[in-house]
Amino acid sequence: MTKGMKLLKYIMRNNELRRIPVIMMSAQDDVSIVVECLRLGAADYLVKPLRTNELLNLWTHMWRRRREMMKMILLPR
Repeated sequence: MTKGMKLLKYIMRNNELRRIPVIMMSAQDDVSIVVECLRLGAADYLVKPLRTNELLNLWTHMWRRRREMMKMILLPR
């Protein structure tokens, strides 16, 4: 298990930290590693080297998802 995966497990076990979306990045593109990180709770997995548009699209998606979640929490139905 990599140091990054150990850190991900630590974050996901912590009730306060687990609310933070974690995006894993690595030069390793082995499907089993990607699947394991997602199974452990990663929001996404990026393979290095990153392309700028790839990172921008991911950031935009995560921001919108977070904003929608906050709306659902703060606005009673």
